[in-house]
Amino acid sequence: MPLPLDPHLLQLYLVAVCVLILAPGPDSLLVLTRSIADGRQAGVVATLGICVGNTVHSLLAAAGISALIAASSALFDLLRYAGGAYLAWIGLRSLWSVWASRGRPADAVAAVPAPAPAGRVFVQALATNLLNPKVILFQLAFVPQFIAPALGHVALQTFILGNIISVAGGVYLVGIAALSAGAARRVLASPRVRTALDAVAGVLFLGFALRLLLTDRKFA
Repeated sequence: MPLPLDPHLLQLYLVAVCVLILAPGPDSLLVLTRSIADGRQAGVVATLGICVGNTVHSLLAAAGISALIAASSALFDLLRYAGGAYLAWIGLRSLWSVWASRGRPADAVAAVPAPAPAGRVFVQALATNLLNPKVILFQLAFVPQFIAPALGHVALQTFILGNIISVAGGVYLVGIAALSAGAARRVLASPRVRTALDAVAGVLFLGFALRLLLTDRKFA
């Protein structure tokens, strides 16, 4: 059975997706920080959690549930506040590690910490993606532009297009994990480098949290 997708619209969609996945966001930042801190495997596990989250979002959009959430001020605000609080917590935890290490000598050699458990990394990545209402708005505002109603199976088209983003984004994020994890564990033996990375990551996560809290429900 051929896919119910318009070939011309699909080509345009693939080009747009390739451009969009390069834009930095909380997902790519999480994979980057987990890969640097815990190694390539943690980055791949984080990528898997994000891909599962994107697949869930695609399923919700296809079922019409995403539209209900976006249309409900209470539900959307609940998700927005939960997502913003979660990103802020990740950022504050990174900044706390900077504060806690302030008394360490700059030339000391830090012990490389044990990698975080894979299950915790997966749940963190999954929650980061699922609690981001901007993904819902993206599914509602961007994906429908490439759906061909005349071909029917609109829900299936929505699900397939959403999962194309998940697969393409997953490939990109695995690349980030592989490139960033190479010599990271050796570099992080320097307390100064680790402190600087934690500080930058903390500020960026707080910035993403603020941007998420300022998101409105306009998607039409």
